Amino acid sequence: MIAQLSKRMMSWDAAVMVSHWLLAICFLGAVITQDSEKFRLLHVTMGYTMFGLVAFRLVWGFIGGKYARFNSIYPRIKKVIEYLKSLFTAEPQAFIGFHAIGFLAAYLLLAVILMVTISGYIVYEELGPDLFEDLHETLGNLLIAIVVIHIGGVVINAVIQKMKLAMSTEQTGAARRVAASIERSRPYKWMAALIILAVTYFWVIQIKL
Repeated sequence: MIAQLSKRMMSWDAAVMVSHWLLAICFLGAVITQDSEKFRLLHVTMGYTMFGLVAFRLVWGFIGGKYARFNSIYPRIKKVIEYLKSLFTAEPQAFIGFHAIGFLAAYLLLAVILMVTISGYIVYEELGPDLFEDLHETLGNLLIAIVVIHIGGVVINAVIQKMKLAMSTEQTGAARRVAASIERSRPYKWMAALIILAVTYFWVIQIKL
């Protein structure tokens, strides 16, 4: 199953891969520190970082690599229905990068993360009424639920794909050839390095403050 997930993520360029895992780390850190006054600065730092990573992803969706651009992951409802139907056939639809459900999950996650971080900034800087604190908490819980469903969906999809591919030698061979061709290339490593440097610099500045 892990191998299946790894092969799917091989279509991501280095910048998308790094920003994805940094988002995951920051999300986990923010969840762990959400109720701690002692680690409030760490919680805020993680939130600001998530906002920056999402902002980068939005820009990268227009100027990034082939499989990172929004015009390649346009969430058409018809495609979602077709994909769901294909899961129960002998030949499920194969994708390089996101599948149809992944389209919707990606957009939903980006939108909720933006709302969570913006509401968190308002609360931290005391720019609005107490209502924003409740809103931030509600949006945070919503984000946790979406992430749990997202991970569950990815795991279930990987299991289904593995079962289907195991029933067809020809499909398995084709999948391996596609994965092998993708694994030979991970473009935009320089951008991934810049992201890591920027996040590291921001964290150091925040800690000093």
